[in-house]
Amino acid sequence: MQFLASRFEDGYVPGPGLSVAQTVFTYVVIPVGLFTVIALTSWLTSAPRKEKAQSSVSSIN
Repeated sequence: MQFLASRFEDGYVPGPGLSVAQTVFTYVVIPVGLFTVIALTSWLTSAPRKEKAQSSVSSIN
């Protein structure tokens, strides 16, 4: 019945809790920001390039 007397394991020292703003920032803002950066990076590296203007010289004789 010792396990009922203690809520924490030996050596466990709980820290202070997170506020609502810290929780939202940690679990929503940071992941969305990382996703956005990764998505933009991959899109920019694989985006279609502008077509080069055609040269006025079509052939050399």
